[in-house]
Amino acid sequence: MAQTASAMRAGQDADMTTGERTDMAESMLRSIDHSTKQATGVSFFHILTLGSIGASLALFLSGKRTAGIFVGLWPPTFQALKAVADTNKNKQ
Repeated sequence: MAQTASAMRAGQDADMTTGERTDMAESMLRSIDHSTKQATGVSFFHILTLGSIGASLALFLSGKRTAGIFVGLWPPTFQALKAVADTNKNKQ
């Protein structure tokens, strides 16, 4: 984790010299996604999507219908985050 933070700071410092700023949250999510892909072969965002679908089904079937519906709204958000992270990765 310390290596990731220092690498992100170095990247941000480099971007400051060109006048561009990097988004720290996006850099962190991209780093987590990359390390998860290396370890498991599956994207971090896909794992979150499947987990939230499973949690939604479990909540809904256990009688907590409102919570199940709420959690069921998360998968499109995770997929949108993946699309943004992949799009911006190609720009850099």
